[in-house]
Amino acid sequence: MPGEAYALACALLWALSSALLKSQTHKIHVVFLGALRTIPALLIYWGILLFTGRVGELLNLPLRAWAYLAGSTLMGLVVGDSIYFQSMKLIGLSRAMPLSTTYPFFTMLLSLLFLDERFGWTVVGGATLIAAGGYLLALHRERKQLVESQARRRTNLIGVTLALSAAVCWSMSTVMLRMGLEKADTTLANVVRLSVLMVALSAMMLKLGKIERIKGYGLRSLGIVFLAGIVGTGLGTFAFLTAVQRIGAARTSILTATTPLFGVPFSLLLKERPSSRTLVGTGLTMVGVWLTLW
Repeated sequence: MPGEAYALACALLWALSSALLKSQTHKIHVVFLGALRTIPALLIYWGILLFTGRVGELLNLPLRAWAYLAGSTLMGLVVGDSIYFQSMKLIGLSRAMPLSTTYPFFTMLLSLLFLDERFGWTVVGGATLIAAGGYLLALHRERKQLVESQARRRTNLIGVTLALSAAVCWSMSTVMLRMGLEKADTTLANVVRLSVLMVALSAMMLKLGKIERIKGYGLRSLGIVFLAGIVGTGLGTFAFLTAVQRIGAARTSILTATTPLFGVPFSLLLKERPSSRTLVGTGLTMVGVWLTLW
């Protein structure tokens, strides 16, 4: 299967995972949510490694590959996500999410500088249209919040800076991941990244305390989070790493930015009515994908 197909499959899986997690975000603390959804994916990839007898390959990975893979995880999933969540608190999801759609542009620049990836104007145009489409799709979902926020206060400069900084962190993470994948396949890379992520999240949970609160979440909530982990963190991450390995960091970042597009059908299932912004955003995103695949 072409790398572009893996990137689009990743966007679909991430959208489905987000839809599953949406119902649990008000029940479970974000750090516990991240740790719980990491567990099933981590067990799956460690199981594959043990079953195929490849643990020795993990130990024989070059130190540079370990550094890039671990650094990619910390930069993107720990630092990037953390400051993005903080930006949402300051300026709201309706502004933070559209600002984060600049992530492919930073990735393209870093890929050009450090990976020597080359792309034409059609790819740049595709990235622009996908970002514009993602902006409109995100704006629709939180339109009421945006109006209320504008009526209450001016745009918070710190929140905007944090949202853009998160996009830069995700871009650096993707480029570092591409470097790490030069010496590791997707299974080894996932084991390293998810293990590092679990250690980081466990440390954050210990700092927060009250780990026993997990018992109070209930089997239904835990089941939904675990399913989201298998779909998004397990299958989605595999598709993402495969895409990065096959088509590079820049094109992968552009095509996975279509996640808001795949979120539209799930929002309809949740009985959210589409608006003219949804239709225009969907159209722009689809044309952007077509240009990127040209």
